Amino acid sequence: MSKIFKLFLGVTLAAVLTSCGEKEQTRVKYVFYMIGDGMGINQVMATEQYNAANGTGPAEINFAHFPVRGFVTTVSASSLVTDSAAGGTALSSGVKTYNSAIGVDADTLAVSSIADWAREAGAGVGVVTSVGINHATPACFYAHTEKRKNYDTIASQLIETPVDFAAGACFLVEKNSEHTGADFEQQARDAGINVFHGPAFEGMASVEGRVICLSGKEETDLPYAIDRQEGDTSLSDFVQAGIDYLEGHFAEQGFFFMIEGGKIDYGGHSDDAAACFQELTDFAAAVDLVLAFKERHPDETLIVITADHETGGLMLGSGKYEIHPERLAAQKASASVLTELFKESFFPEGQAYKVPSWEQVKAFFSEQLGLWSSVEVSAEAEAELKEIYDQTFGRGGNRNLSESNLYSVNAKLVSEAVKYLDRAAGYQWSYGSHSGSPVGLYADGRDAEAFVPVRDNTEIAPTIARLTGWK
Repeated sequence: MSKIFKLFLGVTLAAVLTSCGEKEQTRVKYVFYMIGDGMGINQVMATEQYNAANGTGPAEINFAHFPVRGFVTTVSASSLVTDSAAGGTALSSGVKTYNSAIGVDADTLAVSSIADWAREAGAGVGVVTSVGINHATPACFYAHTEKRKNYDTIASQLIETPVDFAAGACFLVEKNSEHTGADFEQQARDAGINVFHGPAFEGMASVEGRVICLSGKEETDLPYAIDRQEGDTSLSDFVQAGIDYLEGHFAEQGFFFMIEGGKIDYGGHSDDAAACFQELTDFAAAVDLVLAFKERHPDETLIVITADHETGGLMLGSGKYEIHPERLAAQKASASVLTELFKESFFPEGQAYKVPSWEQVKAFFSEQLGLWSSVEVSAEAEAELKEIYDQTFGRGGNRNLSESNLYSVNAKLVSEAVKYLDRAAGYQWSYGSHSGSPVGLYADGRDAEAFVPVRDNTEIAPTIARLTGWK
């Protein structure tokens, strides 16, 4: 072997070893795994249209323009249409299971999650959601139970499992439970966990021990972004607190941080486009905080964003070859809050009941939704709404006439008025439930290109584990 070749071989091997050593030193250290519950590809596109037309947020949703973009399938072990429990279990563990299962496989055997793998490797773990802290999606990262509605069991498992930072609106409790959310808060404190209430969470980096952050109000989920008032806690409040805590305590070890935008799903279940789109924009605001962290740690941060399923079967276009997102600008509140306002206006407590005229009801929807003012209502559509008015207020009518979905019960007249506005704007919902459509997968940061070939939700957690060395 010539001296020149030996020299070349030695330099080449040294360069390779140095390169490998540098890559090992700067492998993925901080993982942000963000889940937009119910966030289909059409919801993302429609939100950009809505924001561009109405100035309600950025015309380009940040993660929709990540360098790596694809889609994943979401089927569960029991159905071609998954629920959040089976979807969350697949996303957290890489294991398919039946609908309603939390952290167990199709045979009800417990499976480990990416949060477990991170913790066992010495990394910190954070889990945040805009809904109940023991709701289906966050639960899949720390709990194991056969049914998602075993809220008491899940709450106890959160307290017992060493999740370093957790945040959500409240502790949910089972129907006919002997416990309250306050009971579980006290159990957490008794276990040495710091429990804080929002909206402000100061000094998280210096807090000793585990942390649970909750809303500052008695509510099962944070208010929709469209309904938020001063003093309300937001998803971004939780996310910033989590970043402060995890960076303050696990800067050297690294951390895993799961963040769920849970109420995108609620908007889909309610067939409420404006509420859904503003919720997705709010989720993107939380992504901005994560991107700011990545700017500080560009060589060690990985951001992966996806959804557990699509909700509502949202269609872009409602018959005509046109969409008018500007028509949604007049909607002032979610269907849930509009129902409260509707009842306050026409069924005032402590006052003698007086049947409102159809013109008064029309004036309400003109003020709150823009119907008959900024948005034209066809004679046929008015007749349909008037029929519901008669069913509600006419002789022998039902003042409690309502339309329920998985997470809310809205006045039927309000619900149908909101759906009419959506159709007038060019957005139509197939039904108020989940669909089997693929969902988006978006990645940015260190080794994001590893997600280019990922095509099913079970592939995400193992890919993260491989890039981090946690498993």
